[in-house]
Amino acid sequence: MKKPRSLIYLFIIIVTFLYTDFIVKKDNSTDIDKIRLKDIQEVNFELDREEYIEDFNFVYETLKTHYPFFEINKRKNGVDWLSNKRSYEEYISKSKNDEDFFNRMNDILSDLNNVHTNLVPETNGIFMYISYKTMPQNNWRYDISKIYEKDRVRSRYNISNSTVNEFINSNIKNDKENLDDSDYQNLTTDILIKDKLAYIKIKSMLGEQFKGDDREILSDFLRIIKSYPYLIIDIRGNGGGDTRYWQDFLLPRIIDKEYETTVYSFFKNGDLNRKIIKQKGVKKNVNEFLTNRVFNDDVSSITKDFEYYGKSKIKISPSKDSIKYKGNIYLMVDEGVYSSSETLASFCKETELAKLVGTKTGGDGIGFDPMQVDLPNTGYVLRFANNLGITESGSINEMDQTTPDIIVDSNYTYTTKNLIDQDIVKAIIEDVNIR
Repeated sequence: MKKPRSLIYLFIIIVTFLYTDFIVKKDNSTDIDKIRLKDIQEVNFELDREEYIEDFNFVYETLKTHYPFFEINKRKNGVDWLSNKRSYEEYISKSKNDEDFFNRMNDILSDLNNVHTNLVPETNGIFMYISYKTMPQNNWRYDISKIYEKDRVRSRYNISNSTVNEFINSNIKNDKENLDDSDYQNLTTDILIKDKLAYIKIKSMLGEQFKGDDREILSDFLRIIKSYPYLIIDIRGNGGGDTRYWQDFLLPRIIDKEYETTVYSFFKNGDLNRKIIKQKGVKKNVNEFLTNRVFNDDVSSITKDFEYYGKSKIKISPSKDSIKYKGNIYLMVDEGVYSSSETLASFCKETELAKLVGTKTGGDGIGFDPMQVDLPNTGYVLRFANNLGITESGSINEMDQTTPDIIVDSNYTYTTKNLIDQDIVKAIIEDVNIR
């Protein structure tokens, strides 16, 4: 059976809600039932070669000004993206139509090797619009929704009162019904060794409206295993979703004390970043910041070209219903761990909340939602990573990702079937010396 459409949107887009700067309140937010759009003006999309090239150049200049990972891509992947402008222009000039331009443009953006950077597909525009329209209106993220209210963008992504209402009714109001009718299960549990080793698997960091079943499953299981000495949390293949899944929902129900770490964010001085910079309370003079902290040469040489920096605390405390777990936690990871799931991996590594087991993660988990901006001719929306994140220990997350404490190149089998026979579980059993 297919997954509910609403979940498919979540997995395809990998929307990140990385609220490491402040807790977002719903004050002044737009009620989903009150979204009303004016009549759309007719837009002509009969574009020529020069207009496609113009949109490419708009993307190029936008990223040149704001994008944070050019140097990292050069060092990690040997790609000097900015130097390829002429060949990229030539490639775009061969676009036969809008769809061909979209595919060619995403081919070019894939050279950046960053999953958060792409043109938003036409099928995902309404999801983006509603997600940000219901944000607090004084938050910079809310401004992203205004992009999708422009006539050219609305025409491109078929955003109207009728399509918005259809999406809400099909994908939000009926989520519970859709989930009940599906065989999809996001959180699964198992007892690997009775009275000793428990296991929790999380496929995605679901948003608030999706995780109803997860609450019941998790609560029931935690009551059973609260006295177990060892607990595995498996996030292999978890591409992200909503950071609040683990910050507000998962860990607070498990931990017995407060855990805290500091992350640093670096921004370039572009117009699109102005509101973030203002709301974040970031500061200028990155060089002064670097001289007052002990970071390695990579951090200093890469961040020296940024104009602004800021720091944020990620603090997780036990909830009232926490089992106050006293045992040892192991976090299973692999290269499929990305975005908000990567934030969890990094947090556990920095705070030593859990011991990480598996292979190096995918990265790009420290920061904020990707920035978005519309292209002038095609009306497509460009989505891109907009800040560089560094851990408290001085690791650039996009470059280093998170390295496990125990390296195991497992077979990446996520099913719980025969889990006890997987090399990664055997490595944990060997580490704790369970008999």
